[in-house]
Amino acid sequence: MSNIVDFKPKSHLAAEDQLNVFIQWAKATLPKGIPDRVHASIRWEDGSWHSHGFISCAFTALGSSTIAPVKMQHPFIDFAKSILVYRRVYQTKKSVYEWLNAMKALEVALFELTGTRDVTLVSAAVCNRACEHMKIHWKIGNSAYSFSKALENIITLMRDKKLFKTAFRWTSPFKPKFRSTLKQQKADREQKLPSPEAIKALGEIFNNDLANPLDIVVTSACALLLSVSSRIGELADVELDCMVFKEGAKGSHRMFLRWYAEKINKPTLKPLVKPEMEPVVERAIAMLISVTDEARIYAEWLEDHPDQFPPHEGLPQKGANDPLTYKEACAALKLPFNLISTPRYVFNQRFLRTLEKRKVLSPAARAILEEIREGWDFSQGRRTFIKGKAGIQGFEFNDRGVITLRKLNILVREKYLPKDFPYTTPYVDGKARVKYRDALFTVRTGALPDATRKSNLRRNFGVEIAASGSRIQRELAGGANNKQSIFERHGYPGLKVNTHAFRHELNTEMNRAGLSQLLIDVFSGRTTMGSVYNHETVEERTQRVAHYHPKTKYSNTAQRLEKVKTNQPLSLSDVTDLHEGDQDLVIHQTHVGICVHNFAYDPCPKMGACLTCGKLGCVKGDDVKLANLKEEREDLKRRYDKARNAQSRDIFGALGWAKKVGIDLYKCDALIRTLESPELEKGDIVWNVDNGWTLTNNAAAMAGLIDAKDIEAKNEQLSSLDELSAMLDEIEV
Repeated sequence: MSNIVDFKPKSHLAAEDQLNVFIQWAKATLPKGIPDRVHASIRWEDGSWHSHGFISCAFTALGSSTIAPVKMQHPFIDFAKSILVYRRVYQTKKSVYEWLNAMKALEVALFELTGTRDVTLVSAAVCNRACEHMKIHWKIGNSAYSFSKALENIITLMRDKKLFKTAFRWTSPFKPKFRSTLKQQKADREQKLPSPEAIKALGEIFNNDLANPLDIVVTSACALLLSVSSRIGELADVELDCMVFKEGAKGSHRMFLRWYAEKINKPTLKPLVKPEMEPVVERAIAMLISVTDEARIYAEWLEDHPDQFPPHEGLPQKGANDPLTYKEACAALKLPFNLISTPRYVFNQRFLRTLEKRKVLSPAARAILEEIREGWDFSQGRRTFIKGKAGIQGFEFNDRGVITLRKLNILVREKYLPKDFPYTTPYVDGKARVKYRDALFTVRTGALPDATRKSNLRRNFGVEIAASGSRIQRELAGGANNKQSIFERHGYPGLKVNTHAFRHELNTEMNRAGLSQLLIDVFSGRTTMGSVYNHETVEERTQRVAHYHPKTKYSNTAQRLEKVKTNQPLSLSDVTDLHEGDQDLVIHQTHVGICVHNFAYDPCPKMGACLTCGKLGCVKGDDVKLANLKEEREDLKRRYDKARNAQSRDIFGALGWAKKVGIDLYKCDALIRTLESPELEKGDIVWNVDNGWTLTNNAAAMAGLIDAKDIEAKNEQLSSLDELSAMLDEIEV
């Protein structure tokens, strides 16, 4: 990053000239991202940068199909590339997906309203038209909203860099969709959680006497994902010596796994969710070692000997710079040949041309290919006859290029080794990552045969991660061309599971066990709240309250409502007979509902801010609490109006206070609307949504253990005060 400088606009230049200078800055900056963000193979003129370090980055027009892709048009495409260089290389942001889609919509809108693709003519009207296209093309979820916010950031960047003929300010007209209905929660639960039958089948397969390396990899990967809450991509960074044992306060030993968490971008120790999984993990790792040891040794050799050709039995005994015949080159590359497919033909067709077709080539490999082609004889050759053998003839060619093991070594590593080798994942900004020589899932390329494809170890010059997301997902859900899943191969037809379902399962189980959301996030390697991973049903949460709360212990909702309508104080003796042995579990009532916080364990982590707490439940039909909520809403509305008035007079602190009170007002109104909804039965419990802030979180943020900005970004439901005000204007009290 030391050699990458920001683009500084020049005040004396017109917008068109400023844009040209910005594009030239991007072209000069693009290669400087090597090796942290951009591969050396990248070229400005490429239509897709996906394989070069820009994930999901293809410069196609809005609505373009993958079968017949249509590129962005000039000069807009150069502008789009420049913006993404700024985003990815200079700002070091990993994802460019939202920004790219925002610019695709912007290109269409710009041409419709101006008849050109001159981005210096972009205006608020063009941006609004782009949002209309987003709404048409991305109807599901919050995609259109996310892309519009990305466009908002692009407009801000363009204004700062003085790329407009007429400067303007613009904000997205979209609002996020964050309300989740009971029907949606049920659909999410069915879609995102693994079925009990699938987990049982995986366990039975795992405990069989497995001989297929692919089955060992798949079941062992699932065992690890069911032991610690993780993402499938994180398996690439699991080390061989990942097991760590720690002694507890009472002398007990617990297993931890050394794990690289993607979201927090650093290694951490993850405890197994259940101690019963420890022998399962030990067996999984032992089986994996048996099929991956040789590949780690090979990866170590490759890293330690970067200038040597990988050794094998058929390698010609030649020096690194000694000229090779085509026969010797084919022997080095493990390419078979015969009288019809001559060594020269095989070397050209099965090696050189396959490399030339690649869009991703390093400068060194490209230079060697160009050198060989410059000396290549493209004629039909001179016919020759072999003495003493009538009818047998050959052809001689005047090839001037010299082939050596040194050159082949560069080309072989280019073709067969991963782009981030020796690291399993990109080595970003000095962050220590795992190498193939140390990774638990390292295998030789082609070392995992399945029922439809035999092992391809003939040219196993490369290494790869066995538990890649695409492979494991394909094995768990089946694939194209009638490819069988691991369930089908072992006699469990009809079963499927998503790799991310295991993470959802463990997070839900931790919520059922009563762990705080902060602890669950720490165990899961997250920097922000992960409530979207909790798929407890409303019935489960209500039943848990009913089990402890003397006012809701009956399953009949009508009986429950009668019990909670009297706001009587509760003591420990009131619940002791309902739950033997747990003297410290108390559920009490507040002025707006019921609270499930355990005050015998610690004080209120919210300091009484019930409207921001996820432990608040409101009972449908409790008219007293509903009236209290409405009174609270009136008070919040008065305070909000005063804060907005103070803000208009530029009083210090009014902006922050208006936003805080506004969010509380919105939450209070949402609870009232839900409790008055005819979809709920009397006695049903409506649970509040937590905003993520507690005294513990606040202390952790102040100590630098978590990032306060990440929590705010994740849990702030409304992105701006203007957006919040527009929604609050609809509230009547």
